[in-house]
Amino acid sequence: MTAWRRLSILPLSVGALLGFIGGYFAGGGRRPGPPPTAETAEQTGGSLSELERSVARDPENPQLLIALGNAWYDRGDWDRAIQSYEKARRKAPENPNLLSDLGAAYRNRGEFDRAIALFERAQRNDRDHWQSLLNLVLIHAYDLHDPAASQRWFDELKRRYPEIPDLDRIQERISSLRAS
Repeated sequence: MTAWRRLSILPLSVGALLGFIGGYFAGGGRRPGPPPTAETAEQTGGSLSELERSVARDPENPQLLIALGNAWYDRGDWDRAIQSYEKARRKAPENPNLLSDLGAAYRNRGEFDRAIALFERAQRNDRDHWQSLLNLVLIHAYDLHDPAASQRWFDELKRRYPEIPDLDRIQERISSLRAS
């Protein structure tokens, strides 16, 4: 990715990061409660049924499968999100955004080893994919309580992306892990 392209997506990326970090901290770094029912999902979206119909018409379209996975993810239904993302991964196995989203869904389901493997694969596929790098920091710091691994990933994140906001909050968490 060129430096110009990286800079052009930076404001969008920073906004997404702030939302992700805010949600992560608001939830205390824990998995949310049980997923909503299909009826609840229908009430909150309306577009979910449209996405499902689109996927039924074009089941080989990875973008539609990713969109459906995102819709289920946003509703907290990790199983259905994973199912959609895994189908998309068969069509687009190297997509770092997909790998990171799938890893996040596995993380939310408590499958940390699978999540880490997907975040690391996203990093191998795109060294500029800051989201997967951030996810590696968060899973090691907040889920696995591993100060050494979280510090290693954090140092890499901060070295490559010092402009990311709220890095101090993450460093505080890692420091508190080291102290305990």
